Amino acid sequence: MSTQYESSNNVVISANGNLNTLFVSDASDIALKKKIRDIVKGYTTDSLTDKIIGTERHVGAGIMYSNFLTSKKYQNVLFVPSFRNNRFPKLMDANYETLESNASQHMTPIINKHFNCSPNIYVPYPDGHTSLYQDLHLDFGVNIISSNGMYEMGADNYNVIPPEDVKFDAVYLAGFNIPEGTTYNAQDIKDDFAVYCTDDFDLIDDFQDHNMRSAIHRSNPLPDLPTRLTGTQKDIGDVLQYLGSNTLHENYGDDNFKTNIATKISSILQKVIKVY
Repeated sequence: MSTQYESSNNVVISANGNLNTLFVSDASDIALKKKIRDIVKGYTTDSLTDKIIGTERHVGAGIMYSNFLTSKKYQNVLFVPSFRNNRFPKLMDANYETLESNASQHMTPIINKHFNCSPNIYVPYPDGHTSLYQDLHLDFGVNIISSNGMYEMGADNYNVIPPEDVKFDAVYLAGFNIPEGTTYNAQDIKDDFAVYCTDDFDLIDDFQDHNMRSAIHRSNPLPDLPTRLTGTQKDIGDVLQYLGSNTLHENYGDDNFKTNIATKISSILQKVIKVY
């Protein structure tokens, strides 16, 4: 059976009281993916098929993560990117079956902007940086702010220049690797960003463990994952349960997706997204 990465998604637009959602029609889905494809073609000819298919398959994850941020009722989110071209020379395996982990999060600001969702998302990039996803962010009109470099987990010398009078109520760390066996204290990382944030801001660590992706692809049980951050986690179970039940429709995806992922979305997200 051929892969069907069509629309059949709900986008949460706003969350003032009730959650306001938009069903992504086939026409809207096609238009979005065509725009992405045209931008990718204008950016590079290297591994073009990989990048076109990969970014199109990122759309579902981007919708899921965008829905998370909207459902949490954040107002201003600092979305800290980890995407570099040299980290992701390819977005998929050689058979175009399995996505490389921790690239798809970077579709989130595009979904947010394209569908005019809350919250306001700001993505910091240093002067002179260039990458596939920075190019996509620029062309989609994502809010770009300046930073003094690309962030590395635990860095205490990372600076951004936020818009005047904007305080972030969430900092979203998008797919950062850490050395094997290393853990960081969540409060220490929050302290590094506190100057830009509200007093009660959330730190969101979103990391897709590739061993878990492989287990899912092989229909194996979800593995236990190593601890990345220590500290008190906030309960997001109700939001993840909502996303798992209401974002992707039952006809979304290929047979492997329907069998191994669709029924486990909330459990998978519990292992991927941690909030402190």
